Amino acid sequence: MPIPTLPRFIYLDEKSLGEYLSVVEDGISDEAKRRRLQSEEELSGPGGRGTEEEEKVIRETASQRFIRFLAALDGDPARWRYRDVEDISRNFDAFGISDFIHLNVEIEIPPAVQLFSQPDQLSSMLDMMEALRPMAPLLGKSFDDMPGEHETKAVRELGRVVKSDVVIVGDQDDDSPKITGKLTRDYIRDAIEGEVFVLGKVIRKWGPSESHSLLALPGASLMSRQQRRQAASQLSNDDGTRLEGPAVTLDILAIYR
Repeated sequence: MPIPTLPRFIYLDEKSLGEYLSVVEDGISDEAKRRRLQSEEELSGPGGRGTEEEEKVIRETASQRFIRFLAALDGDPARWRYRDVEDISRNFDAFGISDFIHLNVEIEIPPAVQLFSQPDQLSSMLDMMEALRPMAPLLGKSFDDMPGEHETKAVRELGRVVKSDVVIVGDQDDDSPKITGKLTRDYIRDAIEGEVFVLGKVIRKWGPSESHSLLALPGASLMSRQQRRQAASQLSNDDGTRLEGPAVTLDILAIYR
């Protein structure tokens, strides 16, 4: 796919971008460039009317750095292990760990992840449900249609121990392998949804018989790998918090349109 000229970023990890670009360009370029404006004498030759010299400071933007980085990957894909992926189903088996892949996908933050990644909003939503419960008849609803005190309390307790990073899931169609990846909140610029371009580095592949939880597990750092898998299988059933393979987990650098 062509190198973007005017990307509109939904997400851009500027710290990682600087680190990658410093490797590709053998160092980090100055943040500002000084552009010297020519005088009229220089333009018209000796005898011409002179003017004062001026310098204009040009500051490089993250967008410019991204375009340069993507152009460098595209210019030598074998060296940088870069793949411009049009069909993820056809290319999935060839993906290697640490490959950069660039592809067009439809993405979203799964509802359960959205819920547990925003604990303040979860608490506010439960407060509203509890406030509306006595008003159900006035709204033409039955008490039975509203979550009970036991249910809202259970969700509150779960929200205290189950935290989630902002995690996206995307695909090219219903039957294609999926992509997923964790986002750093500070670099999110817009709503994470819809058809976008994604650039990221492969950090894990999941086969057709594999799956993993999209939610962070309490105490996961204290568990063995087998214990984490068992806990994830118990926490995630058919509630949209489990990602089923085939899939690829990415260290996501950019999401843009």
